[in-house]
Amino acid sequence: MPKALLLLLLIVFGTSIASITTSRTALANRGSVVAEPYAGDWSNGRGETLKITGSTIRFANDKAVSYRDVTRATDGKEFNLEITTEGKLNYLTKFLHISMGEGNKQDEMKMTLYDSRKDMEDGENSQGEATWYRDK
Repeated sequence: MPKALLLLLLIVFGTSIASITTSRTALANRGSVVAEPYAGDWSNGRGETLKITGSTIRFANDKAVSYRDVTRATDGKEFNLEITTEGKLNYLTKFLHISMGEGNKQDEMKMTLYDSRKDMEDGENSQGEATWYRDK
C-alpha cells in the first residue's frame, strides 16, 4: 500500500475515532450517556422489585448499593457486575452475572448471583438465580 494512501487512511479514521470519543465524552459530561440495557425498573412476578441505575442497584425496600460493571467483552446481552458497597447484602451477592433476553423476550433479564469474581467468570457455584421482567 502506498505510504500516501496509508497516511490518508490514518488521518481519516483517526479523526473519526477522535470525533466519536469527543462526542461520547461530551454526552457523558452532560449526563446523557446511553444506559446499559439492564438499567431500569424490574419485577419478578412475586411482588419483588429491582431498580438499577447507572451506579446503584436497589432490591425491594433495601438500601441502594453501589456497583461497577466489570464486563470484559460482551455481545451486548451478557454483563458482569461487582457490588462495591461494603457491608452485609440482604438479597444480592457481591458479584452478579446478567443475561438479557433475546427475540420476543427483550424485556426479560436473568440474574445469577455469585460470591466471588472467579466463580462468576467461570460460571460455577452460583448462589441463586432470578428472572426479572422490565416494568412498563
